[in-house]
Amino acid sequence: MDRTDINTDSEKRGKFLFLAGIITLAIFLTKVLQGQADLPNWRIYLDGAIYFTVAFVGLLWAFNFQVKVKSLLFIFQSSLFVLSEVVFVEIFFFQKFGRLYESLILLALLALIFVGIYVSFLMANVFNVDLFKKLPLVQVGRTSSYLISLLMIYFLTFSILSSSLPIYAVLPMILVTYTVVALIHYVNMGMEQGELWRKTILTTLISFILFLGVFLTGSTHELTAIAPALGYYFAVSMVTQEQIFRKNSVSFIFSMILLSVIFFVVLIFNIVSS
Repeated sequence: MDRTDINTDSEKRGKFLFLAGIITLAIFLTKVLQGQADLPNWRIYLDGAIYFTVAFVGLLWAFNFQVKVKSLLFIFQSSLFVLSEVVFVEIFFFQKFGRLYESLILLALLALIFVGIYVSFLMANVFNVDLFKKLPLVQVGRTSSYLISLLMIYFLTFSILSSSLPIYAVLPMILVTYTVVALIHYVNMGMEQGELWRKTILTTLISFILFLGVFLTGSTHELTAIAPALGYYFAVSMVTQEQIFRKNSVSFIFSMILLSVIFFVVLIFNIVSS
């Protein structure tokens, strides 16, 4: 590898670490200054939007503005992950555990947030560089995209459900969220246009149907969010390995049985805990 490339990569990693550290530190300071006061939902999403903007502009800076139009999609995915992570942590952890900021658990939580943000930045960098020169690491980036999009399905589902919005607002938001998350991931996978939309719609429908099945039977949001995340996990696995499942019906049947069992387990727990 050329020495210039090595220096550039080191510079970028340094910027990613700095940017992830700044965002994590800002979350920590916000919580300390906030104390035990609960924030209204609009403020939580406003904070999330601010972190989204910081991540988006920060990544452009980290890339030295050497981007193409498609690069904006990769940056958008990482920034959306930051938003989903921030909103989820604020609603699930900070508001449910009033004294969390006083314990070591917060430090562990912040460490996980930092790692998640940093990995998403590295993923965006791999895809961006691959637009200019082919990288063997692109497969690692695609795996990271899979995991990050899976987490976003769970985080955003939980956050939307916890916002106390009317059902006519929740359902379209959920549907759009699943579509956007799946679409971006399949773009990262390098799928062609026709195949891209077909698999995006299929994945969205599977996740949305499983969401509806649990959503209508209980009100425990952290359990409800598991169902569409599982649907997304199985849907992406099946559509990306479509040829294997077509040739091996046993694998397909086993996957469907496993998905059904897990779905009904989540469904029962959701009903019991409501």
